[in-house]
Amino acid sequence: MCHNAGRNPATETTKMNTTTKNTIEIATALGRRGFAVASIEVRTPDGRTWSVDAASAGGFRLFEIDPDGRRGPDEHDAVDGDTWFASDLVDYLDAVGRPKTPPPNRTTRPTA
Repeated sequence: MCHNAGRNPATETTKMNTTTKNTIEIATALGRRGFAVASIEVRTPDGRTWSVDAASAGGFRLFEIDPDGRRGPDEHDAVDGDTWFASDLVDYLDAVGRPKTPPPNRTTRPTA
């Protein structure tokens, strides 16, 4: 089964912000001039920063960037190895990059 099965990018409803649109435009312009765009930086809604690197054999590698810079990037491997298909990588970032919802407030009962 194709890794894009059931997905229709034309029906996705989230609009791109200006920064994303500008980044795509410059990457496209650079590519047309023969430059290789090998990596992009992504910020997920939960505030984390990621590096998505083009793998030499095709696909992508994913690294979470340490905000303090004390340790190096932390690689997140795909299920079947270290190289991601684009659709799987997008789904993964969508799942792990959402802000955490706080647990519901629980009232404790007084003990007798």
